Amino acid sequence: MEAADIALVDDEVKELPHLIALSRRMMTTIKVNMTFSMVLNFLAIVLAITGVLSPVVGALVHNAGSVLVIGNSALLLKWKKR
Repeated sequence: MEAADIALVDDEVKELPHLIALSRRMMTTIKVNMTFSMVLNFLAIVLAITGVLSPVVGALVHNAGSVLVIGNSALLLKWKKR
């Protein structure tokens, strides 16, 4: 089980389509989160270099981005296959 990507706890094979759909949704969420955080951090770095953002505001922007990424990931807890 330690080396497995997915471990079925019971004999319910009918859950496999749900697991596959959930894994696709997770990969989409990961890609969206990575893109968002990289774009936000790049913009914050550019604005900090130009002097628009102070170090404190830059830290706040970074932390706000982290909270948004966590919130977006938490939406997977309510996900149901349609």
